[in-house]
Amino acid sequence: MTDPAVLVVEDDPIMGESLQQRLRLEYYTVEWVRDLAEACAALQTRLYPLVLSDIRLPDGDGGSMLATMMQRYGGCCPPLVFMTGYGSVEQAVRLVREGAWDYIQKPFDVDALMQRIREWMLPGVQTSDVWFGISPAAQALERLIDRIAALDLPVLIQGESGTGKEVVAQHIHARMAANHAGKRALPMVAVNCAAIHGGLLESELFGHESGAFTGAHKRHIGVFEQADGGVLFLDEIGDMPLAVQAKLLRVLQDGQVRRIGSEKNVHVSVRLVCATHKPLDKMVDAGTFRQDLLFRISGVPIHLTPLRERADDIAWLAHRHVEALNAKTGQSKRLDPRFVAWAKVQPWEGNVRELFAVLDRAYHFATDCWVRWEQSGLPCSGNTPSHAPHAHKAPVPLGDYLAQAERDYLAQAVSERGGKMAETAELLGISRKTLWEKLKRYKIAT
Repeated sequence: MTDPAVLVVEDDPIMGESLQQRLRLEYYTVEWVRDLAEACAALQTRLYPLVLSDIRLPDGDGGSMLATMMQRYGGCCPPLVFMTGYGSVEQAVRLVREGAWDYIQKPFDVDALMQRIREWMLPGVQTSDVWFGISPAAQALERLIDRIAALDLPVLIQGESGTGKEVVAQHIHARMAANHAGKRALPMVAVNCAAIHGGLLESELFGHESGAFTGAHKRHIGVFEQADGGVLFLDEIGDMPLAVQAKLLRVLQDGQVRRIGSEKNVHVSVRLVCATHKPLDKMVDAGTFRQDLLFRISGVPIHLTPLRERADDIAWLAHRHVEALNAKTGQSKRLDPRFVAWAKVQPWEGNVRELFAVLDRAYHFATDCWVRWEQSGLPCSGNTPSHAPHAHKAPVPLGDYLAQAERDYLAQAVSERGGKMAETAELLGISRKTLWEKLKRYKIAT
């Protein structure tokens, strides 16, 4: 996969070079052009996931830039974001209404701009071995799963509905299976305790012999035996009746099951993974869940953070889901960056499951290549994402601000390359002579 490319349209050489070099430090491919004519030529050669343009150009303005892109791409126009001074904010607002994605007001915070670019851009850099997200909570979960996969302890996954408890169980099983490479297959069997009536749940768990009860016309092997040597996932264990809880506890203590209607015990060895959205500790206090069973199943407790508390993952999950839908349908739709802006201010009471359902609706109702919030079935009201520019409360002269920004990322680049001038210059896309001159000007030690 090639690096995600940004087209920067800026006639000011200091601003253009500064943006180009900072974007390269963020691992973006950058093409910097200085006027509308050069931009038109560049747009004919490739599709840019983002175009960042000054609103005033030597041979045109923002309106000309937007018209050029609309003519080139039509309804699938890439995100166009304008950089504007105080005097042209009104024009920028009008252009956003006419089809531009957003605008930022000079002088702007470079770090804040980079964060917004990550939201505007399509997900060009994503590692395939990340499954739960990019937030600290998601990354901690990834590390925890890696650790517990090798442990012979039961796991209790707690979290709100839709947070992905079964997905976590599946990944625990996958990591365990990877550790058993070359050995026999490692089974995983799942049961939703809330979906099966109490009497039938006992039979589903432990099995029954033919004729054990009315309707038992043949022997049934329970899930404990089916999962022998592998993983048994008991979803919504908080809905398990007390009578079945007592029998489950006995099986976990003895490592043996007895089918209903049988007089023979069968030895089983399973890795138990349980999940629930209910507060089991409060259920223990209320007498609806056995405390001794809670102790037995919670060898490694995992709490899944609600989606509303890890906003960093929303864009990542949304992009991943659209990519999965594209793979399924054979299409090549893209996520409207404004979808992410709306998504980040939603409560998501149904968590990831609800997010995916909303994306499914928007995806299938899309009239062009963009998956838009307006097609999701949810209102564009209430908590409205801000398109206001990120400006300093106390602006400094643009030259001073850019000089400080340039000094900071030059120092960072030199430090990251261990003072190696050739490597640093190549990374920044400038000559060694230019790099030395800049380091001398800013008094950066090497």
